[in-house]
Formats: sequence, C-alpha cells, structure tokens
Amino acid sequence: MPSERHEAKEVSHIENRLSVKPAGRPDPLLSQILRRLIRRSFPRLRRLPLTISWGVDDALLGYTVQGGDHLIQVNDCLRSATQRVLEGGIAHELCHIDADLRMGPYQRELAWRRYGESRWYRMREERTTERRVIELGYGSHLLAFIRFVRRLGYSFTREHGLLIPEIRRAVEARQSRNRQSDARAPAGA
Repeated sequence: MPSERHEAKEVSHIENRLSVKPAGRPDPLLSQILRRLIRRSFPRLRRLPLTISWGVDDALLGYTVQGGDHLIQVNDCLRSATQRVLEGGIAHELCHIDADLRMGPYQRELAWRRYGESRWYRMREERTTERRVIELGYGSHLLAFIRFVRRLGYSFTREHGLLIPEIRRAVEARQSRNRQSDARAPAGA
C-alpha cells in the first residue's frame, strides 16, 4: 500500500474493495466521466445505483457496495490527473463492477473473499479486467493512467495487472482487428 515516502510504492494499483471508506466528497467532473463511460460502454450499469467521489486513502481507486448502492472512490492524489487518465482508472473499476454483476450473490461473495486472500486470484482478476478495458477501447486511457501514477511514485508488476508492453501489444492488436474489420465492411455500410 502507499507509503508516506515518495519512492516507488507497490500497490494493488487500482482495486481494493475491502478498504473503501464511506462516501467522500462528490465531484462534478468525476460524475460526468462516470455517466459518459456508462452510457458509451456499460449498458448493464445504466440503472444501477452508482456514485463516485474522492476519498479512498489506501488505493488509487476502489469500489464497494453499501446497502445495494455501488460506490467508486478515487484517491486525492489523482486530482491533478487529466480526464483521459481518470477515464482509464474509472473504466477499470466499471469493468470490475460489470463482471461482479454477472455472478450470483454466493459466487460474488466467494470471488471477493478470494480476491482478498489469494495473490494469484487477485492477479488473474486484475489482468482479466485490464484485458476487458482494452476490448472496450480504453487501452490508451489505461496506459495514460499507469504512466500518470508511475510519475507519482507507484510501481506495477504482473500482480497488479498487465504491464505497459502487454497493454501496448493488446491495444495494437485491437486496432489491427478493427482496421481489418473496417476493410471488409461493404462501402456505404
């Protein structure tokens, strides 16, 4: 978790469901980004009670469920981040929420317990989530997020998700597939 010193800190770079505190300070920019991301890429979440605010201390972003409401909290160290950087982190959290909603209550509780207890499960979950972020077209946003927080002194390993070269390759592969698909589409379609 983040230390007080400004040297490289290893963190579960985005996710820590178990340590998010109650709702912090709402912010219009965060709410606008959240609404836009949901509208564009997360139709399953459109009717979900979901809020976002500043206020998590021991993670960069985290989400929790309180009384049926989903709450995403963003660390204050990201206040100076660009919109693209915030979109990368928030899209990651939304992918976690979307994946969790595909499970039943028992499966979800078991997954959360495994996430908290198993380094290997957590690593697999983070890497799968980042692949989904890239599939949805937010790979460059994810790269911007990682680069920004690395400048703040955070470091990332495979345990925290995909590494920068892996993200770059996945983004390039997605772009290549899109170009090929566009080339096969009939003119005027």
